[in-house]
Amino acid sequence: MEEGSSQRSARQEDIAPKVRDASHWPSIGGEMGDRIRTRDWAATPLGPIQAWPQSLRTLVDLMLPAQQAVCIAWGPDLTLLYNDHHVPILGTKHPEALGKPYPEAWPEIWDEYRPIVEATMEGEAQRFIDRPVALAGRPGRPMSWFTFSWTPVRDETGHIAGFFCSATETTDKVLAENALRENKAAALYEVGMRYRALFEALDQGFCLIEMVFDEQDRPVDYVFVEINSVFEAQTGLHDAAGKSMRSFHPQHDDYWFEIYGRVALTGEPARFEHEAAALGRWYDVFAYRVGNPEHRRVAILFDDITERKLAEDARRESEERLRQVQEAARIGSFEFDRRTNKAIASPEYLELYGLPEDLSGFFSYEDWIALVHPEDRPRIEAETRAAVADPACHQLDYEFRIFRADNGEKRWITARTKLIRDSRGRFVRSLGAQWDVTAEKDAEAALRESQERYRSFIAHSSEGIWLLEFDPPFDTSLPVEEQIELAYRNGRFVECNDAMAEMYGLGQAEDLIGKTLEFSLPSSDPEARAFLAEVIRSGYSLTGVESVERDAAGNRKHFDNSMTGIVEDGQLKRLWGSSARHHRPQAGGGPAHSSDP
Repeated sequence: MEEGSSQRSARQEDIAPKVRDASHWPSIGGEMGDRIRTRDWAATPLGPIQAWPQSLRTLVDLMLPAQQAVCIAWGPDLTLLYNDHHVPILGTKHPEALGKPYPEAWPEIWDEYRPIVEATMEGEAQRFIDRPVALAGRPGRPMSWFTFSWTPVRDETGHIAGFFCSATETTDKVLAENALRENKAAALYEVGMRYRALFEALDQGFCLIEMVFDEQDRPVDYVFVEINSVFEAQTGLHDAAGKSMRSFHPQHDDYWFEIYGRVALTGEPARFEHEAAALGRWYDVFAYRVGNPEHRRVAILFDDITERKLAEDARRESEERLRQVQEAARIGSFEFDRRTNKAIASPEYLELYGLPEDLSGFFSYEDWIALVHPEDRPRIEAETRAAVADPACHQLDYEFRIFRADNGEKRWITARTKLIRDSRGRFVRSLGAQWDVTAEKDAEAALRESQERYRSFIAHSSEGIWLLEFDPPFDTSLPVEEQIELAYRNGRFVECNDAMAEMYGLGQAEDLIGKTLEFSLPSSDPEARAFLAEVIRSGYSLTGVESVERDAAGNRKHFDNSMTGIVEDGQLKRLWGSSARHHRPQAGGGPAHSSDP
């Protein structure tokens, strides 16, 4: 008993320093180090501080002594931790914000930043420069500007558990720059021609307007006081100086008068994008009051962004058309997560494989490869493994056969897969599209079979069969003599059978391929030219017409010919024909000489 008691006592003494150390962590960090150390974390999603993972403790140790504003959002609820330099950003939200979920700490900006947070938690680091943020809890400063970055951080399992934010407030700098721009614009107007060269050098449209208000101080029009040379090109308004906007376009959108009137009355600058329907254009505008407030003058810098807006509209329409095309063309799409080994698949994808619609999200790699044709499976598995293992590989394309899960029907599939990798090049997920190409494969097979029948027919025909191709094609409406010259210049035998080659005294079909008409119908031979003229006048369509030609040895031979031309858009592209020897009896009934017809 004494020995067991002694052992327990030794273990307790060994554990005690660790508990004491944990209770004194973190030991740095000023006010926020004290608050983090003394807060009861058991009631928060983070749990007791002694149970925090080492990855989070390491981040806190980095955050607390940092000489700039730093915060951490950790866990599924994005529980907020921050250092002393972050306190001024929170303002009156401090210290209650400590330990709150990020959306509850910043409800006024959550809708705007939710997509950015989601992207960060997907592994995409963020950086913003001089970004305006409308934060509550900062009296007298409804809008603040910051340069900050969000970095995804991982826990011991390697999964993203939160993000690390470091920030620098740039509000004073931005306001100073805005004020400087306003002062510059005011100075530009006040000193007039002394700064005219700079004024004209602006690559943005610029105008100085004077607002017109009615008796109730409502803005109803404005007069162009001054414009620069870019103004006309970006507005289409000519000789505008001294004229009012209503004089150009009486139905101009009230939005423009209201926003410029507000700038003139309050002195608050305005930056916005809006359509000027009367001008048929979109603008990116920065407007600010200049000069004596009683003059109600507003300086406006603007860019015509119509092309950009049209491109954005076209992109949205294109994306919608793509979605409709995918649906109509039965293009299946999927997203595979290597961590879960499951794929989220579109209805079109599941239909390709004959799978039930409720299988999306539960369809594994093994389920998919089991449906691949056994003869194709080893190749597909090998190509997939090689692509996944290669950090430089980001796309995988292949074709394969499957057996549908519902009826066992064999189908051909074309697949294109984009491989998504982490910063170390490791494969983490894939996005892909697949579509059924069975009809195309069947058509290709039918075409090959047809071509084989055609080649077999030509090869075994006792008649000579040939094809002339004209490159480039020529106009069949040209004078006959001009067409004859073009036929000699552009025509080549591109196909024939052995029977045709033998008639010309050649050993095989390949010996005739590539030869011109000059070979069999010399251009210096009047009979040859007369024959070609007859072909041309017939519209390149003749049957049973006799020709006198030359063979490889220069012997004259008579042929019976049938031919037809392939004419597209008035251009002769090809001339198909068949020829047979025509044997004429010699005078006196004797046998024909071998070199005679």
